[in-house]
Amino acid sequence: MRRTDREITDRAWMEEVLNDAVYATFALCDGNEPYAVPLNFAYRDGALYVHSACEGRKVDVIRKNSSVGFSAVLGAEFTSAEAPCAWDMRYRSVNGVGTAEAVEDLAEKAWALNLIMAKYSGRGDHVFTEKQLAAVAVFRIRVRNLAGKRGMD
Repeated sequence: MRRTDREITDRAWMEEVLNDAVYATFALCDGNEPYAVPLNFAYRDGALYVHSACEGRKVDVIRKNSSVGFSAVLGAEFTSAEAPCAWDMRYRSVNGVGTAEAVEDLAEKAWALNLIMAKYSGRGDHVFTEKQLAAVAVFRIRVRNLAGKRGMD
């Protein structure tokens, strides 16, 4: 990282950003063309969980190439100054890379969906039918690397 003065290496800090972020943008490798998509997600024990329809570009791309990059940003706010080059930004961000894999086990799929629901609704005790679970794809992204960064304080 070029701006080491803004680098955060504290894992707990980075996990807090991931847990507080409303969404992250996921970068997928679609052959010679990158594909970025914002998704809701939940983080637990070194993995991100996302859900999706069972078909579509995102699912097709992940099945062809499981490498995933992601970026989550909190509190982005410009700060102005007299000189244009002195403008800055406040933020907290986490970038990372990982490997996506489909969650096929129905119990784990229900657990992951409840993890996502708990993050956004405060409730993680939903009961899903087998039909509901079959109608949704869930991916676990095992995080290989995280990098934290913050803008000016």
